[in-house]
Amino acid sequence: MENNLEYIDAYFQGMLEPEEIRRFEQKIAEDPAFADEVALFLSAKQSLREEAAREKKERFRQLLAEQPSVINIDRDKNVRKILIYRITAAAAVIACMLSVWYFFFVSSASPQQMAQKYIDEKFKTLPVKMSTEKDSIQDGLRLYNEGKYGASLKQFESILQRDTGNYSIKNFLGIIYLRLDNYDKALQYFKQFENDALYSNPSQFNQALTLLKRNLPGDKQKARELLQQVRDNDLYGKEFAEKWLDKW
Repeated sequence: MENNLEYIDAYFQGMLEPEEIRRFEQKIAEDPAFADEVALFLSAKQSLREEAAREKKERFRQLLAEQPSVINIDRDKNVRKILIYRITAAAAVIACMLSVWYFFFVSSASPQQMAQKYIDEKFKTLPVKMSTEKDSIQDGLRLYNEGKYGASLKQFESILQRDTGNYSIKNFLGIIYLRLDNYDKALQYFKQFENDALYSNPSQFNQALTLLKRNLPGDKQKARELLQQVRDNDLYGKEFAEKWLDKW
């Protein structure tokens, strides 16, 4: 049970490899006893999230240790409750994940996790102007918002070939490549956007996002330096940079 505690905690800290994550989630669906432990873990995490990590784990161990005595108080009633609970355990765990993920991980997520959350929320769609006129840039944005990243990429690259001075296109291309997990190309365009733009822009913040996602040796430190520049120079993304730097 002690090993399960560490295993479950590693899952919610984002420390497992993709294949381990798949096996973990499969085990929830197939192993009622394990699903019970995960549900109890989430419940304990939610109620004790303001305490130190050591205190949380110690309390969770105590809760697990108390389980047998609770079950023996009234065998018939508890057996019935356990059966009902196990039937719905997988669904309950998923529901708990959705709620606890927000309330708990907002305060404990790593910079990498917060960067992914930002990308998922802020880059889910890009603003499109409402107009009846034909506009190739707006067409590219619409394709992006429809999830057609490949088509959107071709559209913006075609525009850039015709108009190399259109630096805003480089920002769009950087975002698309970031969404496609092509981090080297994303960094290339974000850096060009930083050099070309004549006003404060999100390029440094977006470069930090990309480095955190790429996560090669040295990337985290470079991302930290960029976020410090964003914070200290009052650049785009300062509010997020301050929060993420607090997580280091």
